[in-house]
Amino acid sequence: MKKKFLLLAGACLLLVLIIVGCSKVEIKNPLKKAEPYPFQPVELANLRLNLKQLNSPPLTVYDPDKILNFFLQNNNYYVALRSEDGNTSTLQSFQDKDGVLTPFKRFGTDGVLTLKAKMILSVTLGVDGVVYYIRNGVHTLKNGNDIVSYEGKTTATKIALTPGEHQAYLYGNDNFTKSDIKDDAFENNTPSFLHNRHAPFKGGLTLVQITNDGTIYGGGRVVPNGTNIVVGFNKNGGVVKTYGQPTATSKSSITNLVDMAVLKDYVCVIDGFNLKVWQKNGTYLGALNCSKLLGNNLNAGKLATVKDNTLGILGYLRNSETKLVDITLFNLVFPQPVKK
Repeated sequence: MKKKFLLLAGACLLLVLIIVGCSKVEIKNPLKKAEPYPFQPVELANLRLNLKQLNSPPLTVYDPDKILNFFLQNNNYYVALRSEDGNTSTLQSFQDKDGVLTPFKRFGTDGVLTLKAKMILSVTLGVDGVVYYIRNGVHTLKNGNDIVSYEGKTTATKIALTPGEHQAYLYGNDNFTKSDIKDDAFENNTPSFLHNRHAPFKGGLTLVQITNDGTIYGGGRVVPNGTNIVVGFNKNGGVVKTYGQPTATSKSSITNLVDMAVLKDYVCVIDGFNLKVWQKNGTYLGALNCSKLLGNNLNAGKLATVKDNTLGILGYLRNSETKLVDITLFNLVFPQPVKK
């Protein structure tokens, strides 16, 4: 009897040691850290580009049209998404370390700011962390306070901040108005040079990006139902350079302008299922099929200026199992043009 007891006790002790040993192994070997993906070479004209998929936490949305914005601010990546029912929207922030994105926890709650307003049309962020969004007026969200300007008095759907962020252009629905920003409120909203389908966008202005030097890039249709062009303007509305041909048969024409981004030396647009690229001097370089570029049958939905000649691309694909839209982010690095 005593022998059986000793054997049982020994077996129990061995089991405890095994469990403790396994526990120690588990503690010493936490989950493997996310690793950056390698660069993939891409050829365009005579240029060698480098594409890198960013390793990010899972990003999903109910439909592609609920992806409100994709941009960078203070070297962090931001993705704005509207909920399935449209009752809320989120602005998610990620910090980048060598191609691995992790939530920027000093923004919102652990990197996510939830906007509890129905059917927000667009969201952006100032350099000082102020959030601007449009819903029945222009909203400034700062320190928990929601300041509303032009409530019920503008039909604009998007905001483009000028350098210094003391002014902004409000556009969309044939608007192109310029407002002052004072004490976080918008005032003195006046029509500007592209307002109400002014030339060259008689078919409608749909996209605006303002670079650090103050150049205003607009994208839209030349005539209703016609092709699109992208035009750079100086502060006074004078044309600096035009990208894209109004003739639909031209290789450099833009039939379906989805998004655009202006880099240091390049202008990039999503034209339907293709990424088209120009040098800043107006030279057309060619097109890349987005699905072949990104792989896995991904579509390109949004573009962003990362830094200098690095382009951010938001790719998406409907997941056949979850029925949600999976989002994948990329960087496409362009070389410095050779000066002739």
